[in-house]
Amino acid sequence: MKKLFFLFTLAILSFNLQAQDSVWSYVQKIHFPPADTAHIQPYLMTMDGNGKLYVTSSKATSLNGKNAIFYLANPTDTVLSKMIDFDANGDSDTLTGNIGAIRGITALNSDIYINANIPFPRFSNTLASQYVYPNADTNLVQKFGFNITGAGYGTYIHGAAITKDTILFTGITFNTSIRFYNFSYGLTTPARGSWVPLNVYPPVPGGPHTNGFDVVRDVAVIPTGDYNNPEIPFYTSRNSLSTTQVTGGVAIWTGGSQTNPEAYSALALSDAARDLDFDRAIPYGIHVDHQGKLWVAGTDSTRRWVKQFDVIVNFAIEAAELPGINNPNNPNPQGAPMTSPSDVVVNASGNIAYVADGGSKYVYKFMKTPPVSVEDADLKPASFDLMQNYPNPFNPQTLISFNLAQGSNIKLFVTNAMGEIVEELYSGFIASGKHNVVFNASNLPSGNYFYTLLTGEGSFTKKMTLLK
Repeated sequence: MKKLFFLFTLAILSFNLQAQDSVWSYVQKIHFPPADTAHIQPYLMTMDGNGKLYVTSSKATSLNGKNAIFYLANPTDTVLSKMIDFDANGDSDTLTGNIGAIRGITALNSDIYINANIPFPRFSNTLASQYVYPNADTNLVQKFGFNITGAGYGTYIHGAAITKDTILFTGITFNTSIRFYNFSYGLTTPARGSWVPLNVYPPVPGGPHTNGFDVVRDVAVIPTGDYNNPEIPFYTSRNSLSTTQVTGGVAIWTGGSQTNPEAYSALALSDAARDLDFDRAIPYGIHVDHQGKLWVAGTDSTRRWVKQFDVIVNFAIEAAELPGINNPNNPNPQGAPMTSPSDVVVNASGNIAYVADGGSKYVYKFMKTPPVSVEDADLKPASFDLMQNYPNPFNPQTLISFNLAQGSNIKLFVTNAMGEIVEELYSGFIASGKHNVVFNASNLPSGNYFYTLLTGEGSFTKKMTLLK
């Protein structure tokens, strides 16, 4: 009961914070340098501790693409600057190079980290490398990888997210799992640039990959998260083999730590609209902002959106969307012309977002207007309402949502088919707004149950089905 009430309180807080947020607006299009546009293939992005944006172009989605890193020198610039071109400096050479296709990028303070597969057929097509650029200085590059230095590069590594303790999280093709690398100078075992060993590989939801087509594509950590704490989550995104065999989506990982990755386990996130049932496209970039919100780039042609989600256990609840012209379900004429958004990042203040678009080959900038008062009538629910639980049928958890037009003393409880109360979820005063609560029925048998919301305005009861 205490855990459930804690989740309920989080859900209330989450909505109240969202109610204070303002509307996102599309600001401008950011171009790549004209000399590079013919071979640009925008992929994943990152933002350093100073708010500087870095964008990769990669051969991961097209062999005609350029392996390069670009950055936004000033927030007001409309053209990116080039940090390094791996095709031009020979590092993409199939006989001598280490960068076959950039597959991840992350930043800590002003240091930039990338990972890539080593070009085929130099050794084989399942080997990897990582480069570190202290202070984003290409003259200070540190190289790690198969036949270079460090250990744990005998497989493709995908996506990159680094903790505040300088442990880099990735996904791996081998065993369709995850792998962490130590880039801290303070931690000496394992050696810097080597993987944190694990004997058991935690499986990614969706099962084993098929010929490397449906694997983890991106990773996201909470920027200030303590990843020595097993309760702090991180996220992975994965694409599916096809639109008919849906193995793709976003997973939430808990239970392990940055020095004990094999203790992690993952749950696939679900959402009411099934927005997170991904198909074959890549990379479905993900990002967690400094407020702990999950951002997802819906890369494929049936989505063409970038959304923010609140996560409660393994439920994802849409909290915001960046305006886009081409979203098939919610087109916004004042939005950005995104056709295949590959990744999204948000600044530390939470008021500027950037989206890399692999279709149009631009980066789009968005901003939020100043917050409005939570007393604004437009932000308040127009009525008292109890929504149908999701999922339904369920096993063993389900999400119950309701609206209150004004603050009220309420009681929310669950009864069995005999009318007996089996769980009281909340009793007391609650503010106006939209609220969510997770009901865990792990201690109840299969069957039909009813949930009832009593308020000063009346009561609602709905039926739900537990199937074990």
